[in-house]
Amino acid sequence: MKALTQRPQRLPDGTRVVVRSDHFAGQCQGVITGGRYDEGWLYRIDVADGDRLDAERNDDGELWV
Repeated sequence: MKALTQRPQRLPDGTRVVVRSDHFAGQCQGVITGGRYDEGWLYRIDVADGDRLDAERNDDGELWV
Protein backbone atom coordinates (compact mmCIF):
# COMPACT_ATOMS: atom_id res chain seq x y z
CA MET A 1 0.00 0.00 0.00
CA LYS A 2 1.41 3.36 -1.04
CA ALA A 3 1.66 5.99 1.69
CA LEU A 4 -0.06 9.29 1.00
CA THR A 5 2.24 12.28 1.16
CA GLN A 6 0.87 15.67 2.01
CA ARG A 7 1.94 18.73 0.03
CA PRO A 8 3.77 21.27 2.21
CA GLN A 9 1.83 24.41 3.02
CA ARG A 10 2.37 27.36 0.65
CA LEU A 11 3.81 30.60 1.97
CA PRO A 12 1.23 33.38 1.52
CA ASP A 13 1.53 36.30 -0.88
CA GLY A 14 3.07 39.28 0.89
CA THR A 15 5.61 37.18 2.80
CA ARG A 16 9.02 38.90 2.87
CA VAL A 17 11.86 36.58 1.84
CA VAL A 18 15.61 36.52 1.24
CA VAL A 19 16.51 34.80 -2.04
CA ARG A 20 19.89 33.14 -2.42
CA SER A 21 20.93 29.86 -3.99
CA ASP A 22 23.91 27.72 -4.91
CA HIS A 23 22.39 27.62 -8.43
CA PHE A 24 22.99 31.31 -9.24
CA ALA A 25 25.12 34.24 -8.19
CA GLY A 26 23.62 37.13 -6.27
CA GLN A 27 20.92 37.45 -3.69
CA CYS A 28 18.03 39.75 -2.93
CA GLN A 29 15.23 40.56 -0.55
CA GLY A 30 11.71 40.57 -1.88
CA VAL A 31 8.04 39.76 -1.45
CA ILE A 32 6.13 36.68 -2.62
CA THR A 33 3.51 37.64 -5.21
CA GLY A 34 2.46 34.19 -6.45
CA GLY A 35 3.12 30.49 -6.15
CA ARG A 36 2.76 27.21 -8.02
CA TYR A 37 3.51 23.64 -7.06
CA ASP A 38 5.84 21.50 -9.20
CA GLU A 39 7.48 18.79 -7.07
CA GLY A 40 7.91 21.58 -4.52
CA TRP A 41 6.74 25.17 -4.23
CA LEU A 42 7.99 27.79 -6.68
CA TYR A 43 7.38 31.40 -5.72
CA ARG A 44 7.14 34.52 -7.88
CA ILE A 45 9.15 37.26 -6.19
CA ASP A 46 9.05 41.04 -6.50
CA VAL A 47 12.58 42.18 -5.65
CA ALA A 48 12.74 44.98 -3.08
CA ASP A 49 16.49 45.20 -2.43
CA GLY A 50 19.73 43.64 -3.66
CA ASP A 51 20.54 41.97 -6.98
CA ARG A 52 17.59 41.98 -9.41
CA LEU A 53 18.63 38.49 -10.60
CA ASP A 54 17.78 39.42 -14.21
CA ALA A 55 19.57 36.34 -15.58
CA GLU A 56 17.16 34.12 -13.60
CA ARG A 57 13.94 35.74 -14.87
CA ASN A 58 11.60 34.09 -17.37
CA ASP A 59 10.61 35.52 -20.78
CA ASP A 60 7.91 37.62 -19.09
CA GLY A 61 10.48 39.18 -16.75
CA GLU A 62 9.20 37.32 -13.69
CA LEU A 63 11.50 35.89 -11.04
CA TRP A 64 10.40 32.41 -9.93
CA VAL A 65 12.43 30.61 -7.26
